[in-house]
Amino acid sequence: MGLTQHLYRAENIKAIHDLHDAGVPDHVIAVFMSAEGIELQPQDVISIVNTYDALGKEKAPSKKVKALIAAKKLGQHDESLPCPV
Repeated sequence: MGLTQHLYRAENIKAIHDLHDAGVPDHVIAVFMSAEGIELQPQDVISIVNTYDALGKEKAPSKKVKALIAAKKLGQHDESLPCPV
């Protein structure tokens, strides 16, 4: 996946969040995004907004993320990680 796709995704999520914060109803946001070629249902909009809010509360430690990826590639269990790979 290219950098441009990641940027579009982030911008679209931010746009949905901004529309929600402005008081636009979820079903209207879903229709707007669908008209722009991004098929969404109102419940998808609610999930995106809730997830967006949750993702902004804490920063995932990149050191642990890298360790989890490395452990998964090696098929190992690392006791310092909060969950099994």
